[in-house]
Amino acid sequence: MKIYGKSLTEIFNSLPWPYKIVVAAGSLFIVFIMLYLPTLLLKAGLKAPAAEPLQISSSRQTVLGVFDPSVAYDPKTKTAWMAYAAEEKSQNDPNGKLVHVRIASADADTRECKNWSQAAGGFEGKPDDILAPDGQTVFRSGEWRVETPAIVYDPDDRGREWKLYAYKYFWAKDPVQTLKVAQHYGAIVYKYAADPAGNWSPEQWLFSPAPDYPPAPYEQMILLHLNRLNPGLQDVVTYSRPSVVYKGGALVMTLSAFTGGNAPDRVIMVVSRDHGNSWLYLGAPLQQSDLAAIGPYTRLAGATLIEQGGEVYLAAVLGDDLHTGQGTFIFGFDDFSRGLLRRDPKTGAPVLLRRVPLNSKAPGPMGGGFAAYNDACPFGLLTGEQTLGASSFQIFKTYKTPVKK
Repeated sequence: MKIYGKSLTEIFNSLPWPYKIVVAAGSLFIVFIMLYLPTLLLKAGLKAPAAEPLQISSSRQTVLGVFDPSVAYDPKTKTAWMAYAAEEKSQNDPNGKLVHVRIASADADTRECKNWSQAAGGFEGKPDDILAPDGQTVFRSGEWRVETPAIVYDPDDRGREWKLYAYKYFWAKDPVQTLKVAQHYGAIVYKYAADPAGNWSPEQWLFSPAPDYPPAPYEQMILLHLNRLNPGLQDVVTYSRPSVVYKGGALVMTLSAFTGGNAPDRVIMVVSRDHGNSWLYLGAPLQQSDLAAIGPYTRLAGATLIEQGGEVYLAAVLGDDLHTGQGTFIFGFDDFSRGLLRRDPKTGAPVLLRRVPLNSKAPGPMGGGFAAYNDACPFGLLTGEQTLGASSFQIFKTYKTPVKK
């Protein structure tokens, strides 16, 4: 191609050096736009899907709602396993309902965790009468509820590779003493299995705060009183919401610690380096007193441990007077082995890495945000939420990772 008898190269060579620089820079910019614009358009068309409820197929026709997910992955069978709480109609009382812990599985290799089916196992809630310390007199009538489960894969504990924890408590019919009775008659319970698709061990009552929690004749069932691990735990009356990860050959667990009332005072961490046979206290990474420095939140609802790309994070749920849980708040650890969160060096406030808001279009007063995550499943965080006008509780696929990489 020639212009006035000269080629483009000849015209370029005849230009002064400043003009040559301008032409070269302009040409490079045009090439950059041509190469990068398709990438921008592609990214714009690949936005993450909108959050949606997770579906779990079950032969039971009594399920009212599901919440509190916990996910672990079996690298041998390439199967994802989820423990969750299920609110179900009582088979004995047409107007009653019970809370159980159920287990479901999905093939993470070929189905990308899309199809979940309920499996055998878990913990059963049931109507019951609890006895006074004399072992004969009925103290209260009501029901045992089991919720806030944690499932974890411990590959080095042969025959007990799979461990399941949950919070079990007695919910009395007495409307005045219900909360007090629940906090006095509660425990962290535990089961194990070599294969989650096989037989699980009998239920064990693993933790309670102190002697007389619960009172006799149930006290003898407790294996460890957690308040003995540290003097700073002496005011705790209830532990709930166990969450466990297996990291560096150890089981690390967080628990919500209550000193009274219906909200925890702090989230504590304990560790076992012998597959759960003994436990040590690490500390309290998050406390009610931290909330004022984080934002306009007045309530600590609890937290779970999640792992992304080999890094462990604390997924807390914070709330206010409108909703008990206002979503999922992700915090990083400065020293995970000591239970220390990353904090602002000037203010001392925990550093918030990400907030995942509620996904329900009409959240109930309890809100939600208690989360589970596993790299094997591409739907991102799972969060349990209360939804008005639908099932009382739902588990949402958020399509959001704990932190952006």
